[in-house]
Amino acid sequence: MKKLAKGVLTVFLILAINLAFGQKGVEDGSRFGHGEDSIRCIKNLSLYREYVKQKNYEPAIESWKIVYIECPKASKYIYIDGINVIEAEIKKAENEIKKEALVDSMMKIYDKRIKYYDQKGYVLGNKGVDFIKYSKNTVENMQKGYSCLKESIQLEKYKSGPAQVLTFMQASKVLFAANVIEGAQVVSDYGLVTEIVDHIINTGGKGKPNMERAKPSIDRIFETSGAASCEDLIPFYAAKFESTPEDTEFLKKATDLLYTTKCTDSELFFIMADKLNSLEPTAKLAKELAKISKQNENLEDAARYFKQAIEMQNDNIEKSILYLELGDITRRLGNYSLARTYALNSIEMDPNNGYPYLLIGNIYAASSKSCSDEEFEQKAVYWAAVDKFAKAKAIDPELTEEANKYIEAYRPHFPDTETIFFYTLKIGDTYTVGCWINEKTTVRSR
Repeated sequence: MKKLAKGVLTVFLILAINLAFGQKGVEDGSRFGHGEDSIRCIKNLSLYREYVKQKNYEPAIESWKIVYIECPKASKYIYIDGINVIEAEIKKAENEIKKEALVDSMMKIYDKRIKYYDQKGYVLGNKGVDFIKYSKNTVENMQKGYSCLKESIQLEKYKSGPAQVLTFMQASKVLFAANVIEGAQVVSDYGLVTEIVDHIINTGGKGKPNMERAKPSIDRIFETSGAASCEDLIPFYAAKFESTPEDTEFLKKATDLLYTTKCTDSELFFIMADKLNSLEPTAKLAKELAKISKQNENLEDAARYFKQAIEMQNDNIEKSILYLELGDITRRLGNYSLARTYALNSIEMDPNNGYPYLLIGNIYAASSKSCSDEEFEQKAVYWAAVDKFAKAKAIDPELTEEANKYIEAYRPHFPDTETIFFYTLKIGDTYTVGCWINEKTTVRSR
């Protein structure tokens, strides 16, 4: 067979696909037709297939065209091979006009395969992927590909392939960015896809490895889509959580995304995070639960979560911050001695942190009235408090402004000169503050 001239192959292929169906085996629904028609179909089917097996497409086209037009039920390979042939031509197309014509012809091959061999869901999946892959990058084309893939996934369900669900989510993201679909639709699409992906992974089978590889990309597409608003995510995850309350992988993904999208104020986030914390506790999770509890004035719960976070934290700097938070919570609960202990633990973890000294100063000031019935001894507590504020700015100069505000606020509470003299003391003397504080300081007047 003579080799077709360059450029003729593409035109020949497009014309063949767009020709009206012939009158051979098509008429009576037979595979090959009858008599000479049957022999002609079988001969050309065998001939073109040999060329295709060798990826030698040009000499295959004439025989393939005869089979495609005259006996479309002869073999499913007519359509499988036709897609391979036309795909090779699309990749070589020199201009957009030719490429668009080839893509249109490719879609017709898919449609004709559905007509004669059904498998609608499966074929639509391949059709949608190829259309998005090879058609011109327009919103209109993306909509067509998206619709095709959506129908495929709804039909195939757990038989859907990774390329189909991944491309579908990419299309959903693009259409949301183009204001064609709402964020709620992207969330719904993601729900449809993840249900399929999780089912395939959890039940095993030959599709599992490919789905496991596709899953992170699908999650990333959704997470970066910008469609994940609290308003849409919360009802979506609430329904999922109700059906699978102990699915740790789901809980990790859901809480991470709710955290990323700043939906941590929702009751659902706290409930799911608390559940995950009971199944697979981490310092990060316990800290987040503690912060939410503190924000909601559930101080005892906050203290419990901060203690858990400290136990699981290995980094001393981070542990110093956690001890500081725990100390502040404990101060607010009225246990001043224990609050100071936590602040000292914070200093031990990070000696360069000046904040624990600010905390201790405020703990002392808060305990003034409860430290003694004597007014002078109550006022003397403020000497110890101001000492800590001075220490804070000495440790960390960046705290100078904040420390000075506290110093100026509490200095007026110092005893006056006459009271100091009455207690047979003078400015500059060493004085030991009593009660649980039990700390030496310097006598000063206001």
